[in-house]
Amino acid sequence: MIITLLVSAPLSGCVMMNSHPVEVKLESLEFVKANPFEQRFKLNINIKNSQSKKLYVRTLDYKVLLNGIEISTGEEPIWQDIPAFSTQQFDILVSTNIWGELKPIVNSIKDTREINYYLTGNLVTGSLFNQRISPVRHSGTLTPDQLPMKKIQRLQKLAPALNF
Repeated sequence: MIITLLVSAPLSGCVMMNSHPVEVKLESLEFVKANPFEQRFKLNINIKNSQSKKLYVRTLDYKVLLNGIEISTGEEPIWQDIPAFSTQQFDILVSTNIWGELKPIVNSIKDTREINYYLTGNLVTGSLFNQRISPVRHSGTLTPDQLPMKKIQRLQKLAPALNF
């Protein structure tokens, strides 16, 4: 048992030293379409490469929650290179049916003019034969300039007619 600890301790240190700093953030959210049967959103995701060499981004497995309500889960193939010390934005189109859950989200935006989000998942980077998986855990607040306020106001006007 002591030998196992002595062997595994240096290996875990190597994994930590070889890890690469990557930040994934939900920059903004756009409503593309909203009706009682389908809601489409565009998630504007920023991926920041803080290392001194380019980052090969392959896929992003993600889950997005708005005020604790899951709006989307998926896997997005990205297949882009991000230069050293730079940030790139990626748009992910998602389609969901959360009509019944939209009312609390819209009411929260109406009351506080902001909404809390949580982005979680895994970012797969590296070459085809040397892939790394980086956990993604990011939460924050989307403010009115990051939200489609005109479309939200239209949804609020439609709400009584659609039993919203």
